[in-house]
This record gives sequence, structure tokens and C-alpha cells, in this order.
Amino acid sequence: MDTDRQNNGFNSYIKRLVEYKAQGLVGKAGYMRGDVEDIKQEMFLDLLKRMRKFDPAKASLSTFADRVVSRKACDLLRHRQADMRDWRREAFSLDEEVESEEGVTLRHDVIGRDEAGCRKGGHYRHGEEVPSVKMDVAEALAGLPSELRRAAELLMRMSVSEAAREMGIPRGTFRDRYLGPLREAMRGCISG
Repeated sequence: MDTDRQNNGFNSYIKRLVEYKAQGLVGKAGYMRGDVEDIKQEMFLDLLKRMRKFDPAKASLSTFADRVVSRKACDLLRHRQADMRDWRREAFSLDEEVESEEGVTLRHDVIGRDEAGCRKGGHYRHGEEVPSVKMDVAEALAGLPSELRRAAELLMRMSVSEAAREMGIPRGTFRDRYLGPLREAMRGCISG
């Protein structure tokens, strides 16, 4: 979005302040020149959200804006450096060109489906392990009492709330009665 069109309600000091603070983030926490417009947009949006708290009796608009924009800059850096999003942890880009058997291609095209699933949190086992795990689960289910087995089968295709509703009991009762014993029964299946 064009930030100049967005921030027409702000005076020239605030516009320069946002520009200065956004430029100041370049080179920190992985921010690059191409991120400046996005950073400015986030700063203006945060300032707009906080304007209703502005009290001219406490501070001037310039001072208020300086505090809000400075805090937003700190928040952006903190967010970027959080362990789970830390840009320094990225070993490579999935959009990077790499050599493969077919020639030059993008890295995301050569990552296997199992590896991609693990990275996204969708799969925790490699493809060759899945049939073995399915057999272990079937064996564990066969050894369960019928009511506990029914609860387990319901949980394979629906949420706890839906399973409790299906069995005609409150969700809390379902959790207390079935989840602990099911976890214990399945512990051997999922740890192997």
C-alpha cells in the first residue's frame, strides 16, 4: 500500500520520524531496504491505533508519536529476533536456486514430501515408518476395553468436544475418563 496516501493526516515531523526509524531498522534482525515500506506501514498503523490514547495535557503530539514509533521499532526487532522466528536460524531460503538431477531448480522443489511435512509439523515420521506405526496402533486398540476403544476411534476422526457429544457426556468428563488412559495405552506406539 502507498504509505504517502495513507499518512496524509500526519504532520511532516511524524512522517520524517517514521521514515528515520524505518530506515534505522535496515541491517538489523534481517531487515533489508526492501522492507522499509512495510515497516513504515506498520509504524503508521500502530500510531493510528494508539491515537485515541493521545492526551495533549500530558505530552505534545510529536512526543507521543516519538514514543509510539520508537516502541514499535523495538517491538518489530524483538518479534524478528524471537527464537522461533529468528532470521539467523535460517540456513537457506526455499526459493533459492539449487542444482538437482533435473538441472537448476528451486530448493522447495527438491525437498522430499516427508521432509517438508516434518518441517511444517504435519508429519512426525518418515514414510517408511507409517505402516509400522499403524500396525502398532491397531494392536494397541485391539487390547483396549470396548468403551475406551470407541473413544479412541472417535478421536481419530473428530475433536474431543465432538467425541464427548457423540458419547453423550460432558467434555470434562470425557477428558477425565478417557484421555489419560488412552495416552498411557498409546505411549508405547508413539515413542517407538
